[in-house]
Parts: sequence; structure tokens; C-alpha cells
Amino acid sequence: MVRDQPRTEELLDATFAALSDTTRRRILERLALGDATVGELTAMFQLTQPTISKHLQVLERAGLISTIRDAQRRLRRLVHNPLQGATAWLMGYRNPGSLQFLTPGDREIVMKRAFWASRHRVFDAFMQPRLLKQWFYGKPGGVLAVCKVASKPGESFRYVWRDPGGREMGLSGICLALVRPERIVATEEYDQAWYPGGAIGTIEIHQYGDVSILTQTIRYESREAREIVVATQMEHAVALGYDRLETLLATLERQKGRKS
Repeated sequence: MVRDQPRTEELLDATFAALSDTTRRRILERLALGDATVGELTAMFQLTQPTISKHLQVLERAGLISTIRDAQRRLRRLVHNPLQGATAWLMGYRNPGSLQFLTPGDREIVMKRAFWASRHRVFDAFMQPRLLKQWFYGKPGGVLAVCKVASKPGESFRYVWRDPGGREMGLSGICLALVRPERIVATEEYDQAWYPGGAIGTIEIHQYGDVSILTQTIRYESREAREIVVATQMEHAVALGYDRLETLLATLERQKGRKS
């Protein structure tokens, strides 16, 4: 155990250093969706190939990615959970899906998910009731019984979810900011208060080539409220909804392709 400790610390240091750079974090987000060549990553980030290659070397030395061969191509692949401790601390995964779950600060929850779609299409999936009803319906077999969307700052929104057993849960709030297709900010308060106080939710969407990264931040009124929410492991429900959104976005993309 003592002999292994220096090696473990070296790997942790390498991981922390690798993830301290914005471009390298974006590369990992891209590779979380699938393997990629140096050329594909170069085109996506609009950087020179030597620059991308240097970033990839850092990530590979940290054990976060590997190089594989596919016919004549050399692909970079994400290595999942190279170090359990580093993954828990840096990535914040608490579910087996591709959702990142983080708890920075005292009152925030941050969740990230990548989608193969333009941010305009992802944004529309949060703003159009006909699309929301296809993925934002809570438990499997449930429905989004009420779907009132706020279309500009100052307007109110309201959602009511009805599960297969007929039980309902309602959420209301006021839109504070809305910038298409980049950002939505709103207050939120549940009909049945299951944590003290309200919260402010922010959705931000950034696009990198064909990939959009969605970041959802919820800021609670107190640390106590945040910890109550974290204890419920609500990220599992969020991950399930985002999996449905990913399927919907793929369907919309196929439909677009048939029309073109």
C-alpha cells in the first residue's frame, strides 16, 4: 500500500493538470460521445493539429484517453473511470449514464450533458410544448399534464407531471432571462415543498461543431436545501429525461434529413 501511494498521487496530479485546461475539458466532452481522430478534433475546435496533438498527449499521459486503430485511422477514445477517486471528485458521476453531476460551492447543483444536435434544436426542445411533452414527462409512463412555457422575461411558466398512478407534482416560476439559443434563467418553486425555500435554475447551451453542451445549474436558498435535494439522487431522473431528449433530437435530425 505504501509503495502504491506515490504512483497514485502522480496519477492524480496528472489528472488534475489535464483537466485544468478548458480545451482539454471540451475534448473529453466530445470524446464522451464517441471516438474521434485528430483531424476531426482539429476541425471541431478550429485549432492547429500540433496544438490538438499536444492536448491529446497530456490527456493520454493522465490516463483519461487512449489511442486505438480502426483500419487506417488512429482514433482517440475516452477511458471511463481511470481513477475512481479522481472521477468522483472531478467528474461528479453518480449514475451510469453520460450526465455529469457536480456540487460546486455551498448551494449549487450543476449538471452537464452533451447532445449530437445544434443548440438551436436543443433550445427549442425546452421552449416548444409539443417537444417538451415528448421527453419532459417525468416517470416512465407518466405525462406532462400541464405545460405552460414562458416565452420572455417576466412571464410565468408552469409544469404539472402526472405519474402512471395518477399522482401529480407541480412546478411554477418566473422567467428572469431568455437569450435564444443560449440561455434560460428562471425561478422555480414546487407546489409540494420538499426542500426549504425556492431556487433559481439556469440552462446554458454551447455548441462545438456538431455537438451541443448543455449546462443546467440550480442555485438553492441555502446549503440545507441543496443537501436535501442531493440526498434524493435526483440526477437519476434528470439523466433519464435527457436520455429521452437525446432520442428525440436524433429523431428530429432524421426527419430533417428526409425532407432535405
